[in-house]
Amino acid sequence: MNDSPKIHASDGRVLFVVYGITLLTTMGISSLIPCLPLLAETFHIAPEHSWGIIAAFAMPGFLFIPPAGVWADRYGRRNVLLPSLLLFALGGAGCMFASTYTELLICRAVQGAGSAPLGLLYSTIIADVWQGERRARIMGYTGMALGLGTALSPAAGGALAMLDWRLPFALPLLALPLAWAARDLPLTAPAAPVTLRAYLGSVYRCASGRQTLTLLGLTLLTFTILSGPIITCFPVFAEKAFTATSLDIGIIIAAASLASGLAASQLGRLYRRFSTRSLFFASVLFYIAALCSMPAAPGLWWLIPPVALFGLGQGLNIPLVTTLLTEQAPDEQRAALMAANAILRRLAQNLGPAIFGTLAVLTGSAKAIAAGSLLAVAMALLAAKTPLPPMLGYMHREKGQKEPL
Repeated sequence: MNDSPKIHASDGRVLFVVYGITLLTTMGISSLIPCLPLLAETFHIAPEHSWGIIAAFAMPGFLFIPPAGVWADRYGRRNVLLPSLLLFALGGAGCMFASTYTELLICRAVQGAGSAPLGLLYSTIIADVWQGERRARIMGYTGMALGLGTALSPAAGGALAMLDWRLPFALPLLALPLAWAARDLPLTAPAAPVTLRAYLGSVYRCASGRQTLTLLGLTLLTFTILSGPIITCFPVFAEKAFTATSLDIGIIIAAASLASGLAASQLGRLYRRFSTRSLFFASVLFYIAALCSMPAAPGLWWLIPPVALFGLGQGLNIPLVTTLLTEQAPDEQRAALMAANAILRRLAQNLGPAIFGTLAVLTGSAKAIAAGSLLAVAMALLAAKTPLPPMLGYMHREKGQKEPL
């Protein structure tokens, strides 16, 4: 069941589409965070209710990600990618013309429905097209694009909002040239089992493997740390401890994104020298050092080193775990497995603020940040109990070379 013959890994349009999708996944939320106070004023709502604009975008993911993975496996990546890009652009454009808060939320939900499959498709397409070292390098560059997008999109959204509140919602229109570029790419549609029951059975067998469950668990813990101690507690800590402004916090968080991008961009080289185990445990050490040292910072700008350490951990961990996960599934179940991974990311984005926000209220934001290191320890214990698989493409070495296990 193929859209058309497998593409060549040298096709630059594939990279354009993959990196474009990656950047779009950062825009839906991060580009609007600086705009929430202005949007609350524009639509005459209480500032604390403005988070509904974020929730309306995020919630459709729980509904659309699972079927998107199934559809991408059974009917082709492109047949899911193109409608998703068009919905993303349409929802964003609709927000520009919303006259009431309800209309705005409806359009945001449409945009979120389009965004939901994108987070699983870019990693799936990378795994479809590239293998071995090339796959690892592209996944690392994709992590760098995520870091840069996360760092730059809040500034872009805030700058556009200063001109007009509608303009940040024009950013999703960038999905249209991506859809045009992807319209005739021969993205693969692997030959799935004939019946849905057989397909779901094979997905279950793949997802229930011990190493696969470990990798999915690491995804859940990783994004709980990100959304809890960092996104939820760090801004409160910086504001209360050092009277940091939104601009100050944005600059410091950008250090994490840039460090993450730097680490991710070097993964292809690092995979040749170190084992997956070594790289993963290095990322855990970065997490622990960062989360334990942030509360001890003597001044505002002394927060940059620990935040950058956290970014290095993210840059090593996320592309590594994602790449290993793509290698656990055959082509015909890969999108469904990445859908499970995407669902766990969304779940973590809800668990992190709930758990660590409550902890910050009870103990203070500094202690809540430090408590995040316990999740990093849990990651290490999980990976130690079930050793990470080796990276495919790095197992066969010349005689005398150490095998990176």
